Amino acid sequence: MAARGRTVAGLGGLNAQRPARPLVIAHRGASGELRENTLAAYELAVAQRADMIEIDLHRTRDGAIVIAHDERLAGLPGDSEIGECSLAEVRAVADGERRVPTLDEVLDGFGARIPFNLEIKSSPVHPYPGIEAETLAALHARGLGPSILCSSFDDAVLQRLREAAPAARIGVLVSPRAPEHWLERCGAVSAEAVHFWKGLATDDAVETAHREGLAVYVYTVDDPAQMRALLDRGCDGLFTNFPARMRALLENEVDPSGIELDSAE
Repeated sequence: MAARGRTVAGLGGLNAQRPARPLVIAHRGASGELRENTLAAYELAVAQRADMIEIDLHRTRDGAIVIAHDERLAGLPGDSEIGECSLAEVRAVADGERRVPTLDEVLDGFGARIPFNLEIKSSPVHPYPGIEAETLAALHARGLGPSILCSSFDDAVLQRLREAAPAARIGVLVSPRAPEHWLERCGAVSAEAVHFWKGLATDDAVETAHREGLAVYVYTVDDPAQMRALLDRGCDGLFTNFPARMRALLENEVDPSGIELDSAE
């Protein structure tokens, strides 16, 4: 296993580097405690000392890049998808707590405070042509490129990112629905990281990724015992809805069995 914080030649490229310590990646913000993908959830993630926040990007009909996980939001006209609606229509369905932020708002409010993982969404119905270049332009305008990791399940999105920005930081998402050929996928876009669903982060997969110079980030892990097992396996970071829980595990070396879970989990 390659040492943490050490540059490794391989699929990750000559400049790829695993983090010196495991990263606490707040999944859609501190979404286990506040509504996901809201400014309040991001603020709480910062307060809980997350190392990075993961957010999901869609684009409205009139070209605004907005933050939401699902392409459909309750209350949109005629059960429309975000890509079929204007920013005003998307904003009209949300109360203050549920307000859908734009990428510009998030980068302006948090970009200088914490790194982000931007997951770019895509679908056959709404492939959002040009969203990759628009996202990169928003990062470049603020000088944030080096602190932002872009990811997607869609290899075409990642390829367009790489073609538009040779220095872009890219992570390849691997789902249980399509677990094959992840190493080839990473190589095709010169990824620096592979993002495994937790059931796919086996000893062999983690060792293979590290041997090829790839960081390994795993989603979505909220159980402390599972966190401990994945960290002991050498994973470089975990996506979690409870960043404070993982921070306590890392810094206080808390016995996982001693961390109290909410009864609702």
